[in-house]
Amino acid sequence: MINLIKSLIYKRKILNVPETPIDERDWQLKEEMVKADGGINSKQFSRRDRTPEVKNQGRIGSCVGHSGRVVYGDTEIFKNKEPSPMWIYKKGKIHDPFEGEDYSGTTIKGACKGLKIEGCCEEKYWPYKDNEQTSILDGAVENAKKYKIDSFYVIYRKNHELIKKALLNEALWTSFKVYNSFYSTPSSGIVDSETYLKSSLSGGHAVAMIGWKYIDGSLYWEFQNSWGKYFGDKGFFFIESSLYEEIIINNIGPIYIQTKSEEDRKRKEEEDRKR
Repeated sequence: MINLIKSLIYKRKILNVPETPIDERDWQLKEEMVKADGGINSKQFSRRDRTPEVKNQGRIGSCVGHSGRVVYGDTEIFKNKEPSPMWIYKKGKIHDPFEGEDYSGTTIKGACKGLKIEGCCEEKYWPYKDNEQTSILDGAVENAKKYKIDSFYVIYRKNHELIKKALLNEALWTSFKVYNSFYSTPSSGIVDSETYLKSSLSGGHAVAMIGWKYIDGSLYWEFQNSWGKYFGDKGFFFIESSLYEEIIINNIGPIYIQTKSEEDRKRKEEEDRKR
């Protein structure tokens, strides 16, 4: 009965990440761009104790903002601070490939462009509310300029070694097709691949990839969701790598965002001024 009630609640979530053509011009992450200490051979790895806590996006389609909050909040530049999911969501609308902003949802790529061009303010400058009409506070724009990403890269979905290598450094950003059985994800958080694809398609959803583990010899990716701590395994879930590769949308694989520390950024600004 409890699982049925949960399923009915999750079915009310808005799944509105649109499916868009893959852009072959996207920069792909290269092996030499990411450092790792050899942990990719581990049978299990998770960033749960490093990422921002699980939150609930509520009744609006802000999954890109919430998953972006986890990904960006896991970088050194936002250490001990909280990125604003509402900023990421709203700015994504401005920079995604669709006209206007009067619609629900956005794309990860649009949000990435927003982070690169306009940055992201801290949560306190645009607090999240379950309402499309929340107001931005004074100082948000100036604050956001401090937190711009330098670039973003995609990783080929079947390059498991490079995905693991990237995950040892930070969470990754991705979106996928949600099928109805996802609403009934058990407390183990493990999504059953066969049942998943036999159910009907519901829409597109954005989440943060935060780790991996092997189950009965098969590789499963771990994700942090934005539907509260009662979903799956305390807000987390696992999808078999082969299923993920089939249901991913909009990119050839997860997105890795590259940032510089505030010290590095100030150093570069100083160098630019001297030229």
